[in-house]
Amino acid sequence: MPYVLLGIAALVFAFVMLLFVTAMCERQYLSGDVEPVDEPYPHAPSPYWQATREDARGLGMQHAGDFATRKNTSVVKGLQSMWVTRDRSVICAIIGGSIVGAKLKKTVLRSRLENGRVIESADDPGLTDISKRVERAVFLNAGLEELMQFHLQRIANSGSAPVPFKGESVIGDYEQVDLEKGERMVELGLARWVTPQRDVVRMTFRGAFAHVIDGFFKDIGRLSAQKDRATIRRAGS
Repeated sequence: MPYVLLGIAALVFAFVMLLFVTAMCERQYLSGDVEPVDEPYPHAPSPYWQATREDARGLGMQHAGDFATRKNTSVVKGLQSMWVTRDRSVICAIIGGSIVGAKLKKTVLRSRLENGRVIESADDPGLTDISKRVERAVFLNAGLEELMQFHLQRIANSGSAPVPFKGESVIGDYEQVDLEKGERMVELGLARWVTPQRDVVRMTFRGAFAHVIDGFFKDIGRLSAQKDRATIRRAGS
């Protein structure tokens, strides 16, 4: 039995070290890693991506363009469809693709509030914002309508009104939030700039440690309350 426990502990330690090293080595692209595309798309659209786009249209959201990841940038390869509510208070990014061979299905909703906070809701765990610039919550495997209701309720509970996005483009407004996250991470010593344009960061030792603790172990605890949602079928399946 002691040898079994030691073996399990060794496997856990090896996994944690892999997460840590990956976090330190990986480049995080904050903007410019996607480019506009039209049909025929450079990547095959997944059923999830197509179905969620139709759900966005059914909710009356305005389409703000389709994008594909550029070559030699992010480890994520796939398509990203951008949508915005008619009052421009909620931006929706629908992502379908793969990351290191694993399929990626993710929808992200973002809103800015009058008090300066940013509210983000997603249907997939993803990365926790260790900069604390964005208040992120996951509603596991939620359909778009359900996720939107979840997001709007979070805004109502915040005690602050949403501020309409007013940038030149929806993708620009969306990436601006990521740029602000990157800037805050650098200020806190959690990351360093990789490019002179300040659009790519790489985590420092402190940042990688925070990523493993906050972004993995604490997320496991937060998501344990939603374990009954793990078997819910995703859009398009």
